[in-house]
Amino acid sequence: MRPIAAKLALIVLLFAAVPAVVYQQFRVAEEERTTLLLDGVANQGRAIAEALRPVLEAGDPTEVTRVGERMAALAGSQVDLRLLFRPREAAIDSFLLVAAVPPVPSSEMEAERGFLIRSRLLETVWQSCDAAEAIGRSLTGDRGNGPLVVAVTPLQTGAGCWALVTRLTQSESLARAVSTPFWQRPEVLLALGLYLALASVILLVLLSVSRNLARFERLAASISVGREGNRRFEKLNEVPELAGVARQFDAMVDRLRGSAASIRETAEESAHALKTPIGAIRQSLEPLRNIVPEGDRRGRRALEIIDQSCARLGQLVVEARRAIEATALMADPPIERIDLGHVVSELVEEMRGPSEAADVHLEAHVEHGVIVLGSDEAIETILENLIDNAIGFSPSGGTVRVVVRSARRGAILTVLDQGPGVKSENLGRIFEKGYSSRPNGDADAVAAANENFGMGLWIVRRNVEAMGGSIRVENRASSGLAVEIVLPLAQGD
Repeated sequence: MRPIAAKLALIVLLFAAVPAVVYQQFRVAEEERTTLLLDGVANQGRAIAEALRPVLEAGDPTEVTRVGERMAALAGSQVDLRLLFRPREAAIDSFLLVAAVPPVPSSEMEAERGFLIRSRLLETVWQSCDAAEAIGRSLTGDRGNGPLVVAVTPLQTGAGCWALVTRLTQSESLARAVSTPFWQRPEVLLALGLYLALASVILLVLLSVSRNLARFERLAASISVGREGNRRFEKLNEVPELAGVARQFDAMVDRLRGSAASIRETAEESAHALKTPIGAIRQSLEPLRNIVPEGDRRGRRALEIIDQSCARLGQLVVEARRAIEATALMADPPIERIDLGHVVSELVEEMRGPSEAADVHLEAHVEHGVIVLGSDEAIETILENLIDNAIGFSPSGGTVRVVVRSARRGAILTVLDQGPGVKSENLGRIFEKGYSSRPNGDADAVAAANENFGMGLWIVRRNVEAMGGSIRVENRASSGLAVEIVLPLAQGD
């Protein structure tokens, strides 16, 4: 599946390639068309010159004075003809305009001579007057707006050199078509403008959709980690066709938030409802302990099992409540600004009692002012599970260190213990729901395993992911386990 950006780049490339390909094809076709047109006009001039050759070679003055009539009869409506004569040994610019079709007014005679001299085509004609083909071809008129010279056909006679200049009539569309580059013609410019307008509209539509989807993506990413509380997709949308999609996104977010609130409420109610009968069972055990004599081993064992089961049920209720809250947290992440260092410092102080009871030293090395988005409850759940887990695996006299620092990649929370670590093949499983691994042979460890449901680290991972963070675990080089959590830093107000 290719992203819209890649498709947009491909469309831009195609829009850029099409004019280049079409221009090249049109250029070749125009060159061939122009060549055919000019060759046709030149051949017409050469045919007229051959028709006039007998009269010019005879040198009969009477016939020469009537050569203009013959030229007018042979010329078409699209060409002008100029018959020039230069006597032998005369200078190049010493030529006579013998006849012209259409006739040239006397007031324009000098301008006509100047144009023919500046065209420089006559130089070659006078030097090789007996050429078999038409000599020279120019597409430039006098100052860019004079008649278009196509070819000069020379005729050598005993009296001198004759030259028939064939030109396209300036007023004719054929002359304009030949003299104007095809890419400068009005119809081509109009087609190019329409093409650019079409390409611009398509690109603007695609860019608008792509930009709108990018805004949707950023807002969805922000909502997923709790960075946006009240922003709506519908207000962010600028494309009318995506209005329905934006409304559905807003409705989905509302439903998720409503579901999360309902889940939290249900978890709280269920926990209270379950704790009440568990507490009643425990209270009912007290009279039974007084009634059952010490010598009744079966009765005492039954009371012990009930007591242990009540404790286990109570712990199970707590773990279930945390698991349900972690699920709600994924649907509706918290958005409070929390000083991670401050929360960690307070929680470490609260947990010094359990750590000292287990003969484990608890240290905190925190950097204050490390602000993340979350909630005190979510962060406390993460820390309680990690520190409880580290204390449970640490040997007597060991040390558990909790470190908070800020880095470019985010806020980093690290918990390090001096326990036995985890087998390398199980490192990837410790965050799985229901997974638990305790060392064998230790009575305290076995008791801890009986009270452990494999939910703590799973809840930790869910809470971290709900806050947009990541978690990594590895065995320390010396001994013990290192758990590193990276949370995104809150953006400034």
